[in-house]
Amino acid sequence: MILEYFATNFITIMIMIALVVIMLVNRKLKIPATRWFFALISVVLILSVLDYMNAFLAGDLLYKPDFNPIKARTVVDTLSYILRPFVILIELLVILPERKKRLLCMIPVLINTVWYATALFGSKLAFFIDDKGWQSGIFAIQLVYVTQLVYLVLLAVCSVRYFGQKNLKMGMIISIIVLAALVTAFLEYRNILTGYATTVAAFCFFLYYIYLASVYQQEMQDLFEQKDLHIARQELLLVRSRIHSDFIFESLSIIRALSKTDKKAAAAAIDSFSFYLRAHLNAIRDDSPISFEWELDCVKAYLALLKIDKNEAVELICDLQFTDFKLPQLLLETVADYCISHETDETILLKTYVQDEQVFVCLKGNGETAKSSGMKKEIQTARNRLKMQCGGTLETDGTGVVITVPKNEFSDTPTDVEKVR
Repeated sequence: MILEYFATNFITIMIMIALVVIMLVNRKLKIPATRWFFALISVVLILSVLDYMNAFLAGDLLYKPDFNPIKARTVVDTLSYILRPFVILIELLVILPERKKRLLCMIPVLINTVWYATALFGSKLAFFIDDKGWQSGIFAIQLVYVTQLVYLVLLAVCSVRYFGQKNLKMGMIISIIVLAALVTAFLEYRNILTGYATTVAAFCFFLYYIYLASVYQQEMQDLFEQKDLHIARQELLLVRSRIHSDFIFESLSIIRALSKTDKKAAAAAIDSFSFYLRAHLNAIRDDSPISFEWELDCVKAYLALLKIDKNEAVELICDLQFTDFKLPQLLLETVADYCISHETDETILLKTYVQDEQVFVCLKGNGETAKSSGMKKEIQTARNRLKMQCGGTLETDGTGVVITVPKNEFSDTPTDVEKVR
């Protein structure tokens, strides 16, 4: 008997076991409405047992005239009619957030419960079973189907509401549940395909839980990315304030000395310094991505000041095949500084091109030296900012850096600092 029950309800049981396993794996996650899914699993399993007992008792009643389990079958059918609307009700309770609406949704199932409970006391109001088998009640109304139809209509209304709120994923999931329930009810009503209502309900629960779990995971990922972006911004501010302050003061001292010996060089140095300082102050105020051309001018200004400050002649050779894209502010300066050995006069090769809808920015120096912990931290911060702000990647090899960013991620709209350039 037990083996026959498992064979009859094999698919339903497997779906429920899979759902329980996934819920246990995610037990530490705060996935919404988890307690309701445990209630759903319990109701579905009880209904599967009741359906099997109903078929078993009906078979005995049909083929064994000396055995007439009318009372047992009445109890089984009554419990089945009472519990069946709870399946759709719990789905509705999972979706509805308002407590008042949840209480109102309990009214149809309470009426249905009272209606069918009368059969336990010998009433023929809802239904009755005699020697001829199952018989319709006095009013010939199967309230269980009406109750389920009410809940399906409410689910459909929720689906339309979510579509109206632009929550297309939620609306589609609810629509699939409603459609599956309607098709199953129609097929069973016409006796085309019977005995699959519990299995379809189990599948709908499994589908909806997977959807909730995926939504939760996406929300957690977005939260972590926002936290990582905040940390990256704080790290950027700390690194900039520690590294560039000395460079700024030294540049001012050099410009002051040049103003007494070479006024033309001093004027050029002032232009480079003002552009450099403006770029850094703007990055502190607003760290949104900026055009590649602006970033390139910042690098040129930085290299010009570097030559004046430390007498390092760094030649920048550019092969620019594509420039219509944006990068996080000061990222190109950080990458250029990484490629400089700060030991001898050298050359930096800068190349940009597009391949497979990806923009490649390649910088290569001709000297290699051990990178300080501060520089490694700056590169890691630049890598994080590039990923968060532009969805790009940054790879290093000691003397060179390769940056990739999606081509279609960028807008031609200039930032405020570019408008007044």
